Amino acid sequence: MEILKDQKLVYLTRRQTEIVQLKLSLEENSFEMAEMIGHRLKGHGETFGFPLISSIGVTIELAAKERNMEKLKDAVKCLDESINENILLVQKS
Repeated sequence: MEILKDQKLVYLTRRQTEIVQLKLSLEENSFEMAEMIGHRLKGHGETFGFPLISSIGVTIELAAKERNMEKLKDAVKCLDESINENILLVQKS
């Protein structure tokens, strides 16, 4: 099944909202929220054609479980960059 361009853009836009939530959870040292979001990303990124997002989701989930703030910050930054790059790529396609 092919995921349409509009569906991909909706998916990526929703991830931008999760990035805001992740950044807030970092400020509040709320590892539980980061773990939950990471788990969701792990589960559906590849479904929409974004395997890197799934991989980053795994990293976020594990870093949150380990309470590893530095690893978590790096993963959130990587996710933010990946989402923005993918939005541009989908828009150009």
